[in-house]
Formats: sequence, C-alpha cells, structure tokens
Amino acid sequence: MKKVALLLVVVLAATVFGFAQECTSGTMAQYTVTGFQCSIQDQTYQDFMYSSSSNPPGFSVPAGSVNVTPITTTGNYGFQWEAAGWAASNSSGVLSVDSLFQYAVSSTNPMTDLSLSIAGVGFSGTGSVSVDETACLGAMLPACSGGTTVTLRVFDSSSGQQLYDQVNFAGVNLIDVSKDLMVSAGTNGSAEVSVLTDQFSEGSGTVPEPSTLSMFGAGILALAGFARRKFNLF
Repeated sequence: MKKVALLLVVVLAATVFGFAQECTSGTMAQYTVTGFQCSIQDQTYQDFMYSSSSNPPGFSVPAGSVNVTPITTTGNYGFQWEAAGWAASNSSGVLSVDSLFQYAVSSTNPMTDLSLSIAGVGFSGTGSVSVDETACLGAMLPACSGGTTVTLRVFDSSSGQQLYDQVNFAGVNLIDVSKDLMVSAGTNGSAEVSVLTDQFSEGSGTVPEPSTLSMFGAGILALAGFARRKFNLF
C-alpha cells in the first residue's frame, strides 16, 4: 500500500507542477539541461541526453553545436537535428565522429509509427555514415521491462544506401529512444552527414487541451522515472 500511495503522490505532483513548455528551436545544450521538458501538441519530451567522441580525441561535436528544430507536422511530430561537424576524412586526420542521442516521449493519443532519416549525407572511398536506433515501446531503456524493443537503421556507404527507415506498431503512449550516429573515414575515404530526423506518427483521436496534454505526459514520464530509479537501487 505504501508503494501505491507513493506512486499516486508522484503522479499528482507531476499533474500539478508538470506543465511542459512548448518545444522551440535551440541547441542540444539547452535541451539537455537537467529537468528540461517540452511539448509538441499532445507529445511531451524529456530526459534528453547527448554525448560525442572522436578519433583522434578533440574533434567531437559538442551539444552546443547541434541545432534542434521541432517538427510540428500534424499527427507526425518529432525533431530535426543539424550539425556541420559530423564529418570524417583521412585528409583531415579526423578518422571518425560518434554521437549518442537519448530521450523519452509520452503522448495522449497513441503513437503508432516511428521513422528515422538522414540528409546532407555523402561518402567517398571507404567512408561510411550509419545511424542505429533502439526504441522501447511502452517502457524505459535500457531494460525495456514490460515494453517492446524495436530497431531502425539508416546508412550510406559503399555497401549501399538507406536514408529512411520506419517501423509500425500497436498504439503506445510512451517511447524511450536511444540512437548512435557514426561517421567514419575508414582506411582511405571520407564521409559526412548534416541532418538527422525522428518523427512519431499518431493514430486517430481527439486532441485534448494543451494543459491537459502536458500534465498527462509529465505524469507518465514521472512514473517511468520513478520505476527507473527504483530499479537502479537494487
């Protein structure tokens, strides 16, 4: 009973205080501030994390250099990330750049589709660009306990090209996303990508008032966050 009461307190607190601001254009440095959350219509986004590394060290793409643009297409919301630094080549001496993105999204209307795409992409010789994305439907990563894991992949290299990937699923109100962008020069080549996009399509339904949406999304993510913290204690 104590556990149930505590969960109710968390949900009520999120309902009262969890008004998510509207998502606006900015940088990943702004989005990864502790406690940051924002909404696009009925979808609420939070738990943003970003990291980057390079070979050799010193050429990673910092969060402040990654521009974030919300996508407000009706029923197909999401984000576009842009950066000029996702490039590698033997001639420049930057052999690879790796960037990791993580965030969670909740919605009032069920989400039934996730798409991943890249643009401004190219390679030469042994160069390659790839993005591997893992999404947990209905629960939180890394365990995805009680949820379903799906994967998406886009790439451009001498082995082929796939700039768009998509997965459909039964409607869920919570998705946790992790994706790894890798740009590599290989042994003798170059590669670059400048645009990365995620979009979440929704099933049909009536869109509630914005304040209700923000509170609902915050409540779901608060519960998920509580469960994640509880799991980490053991």
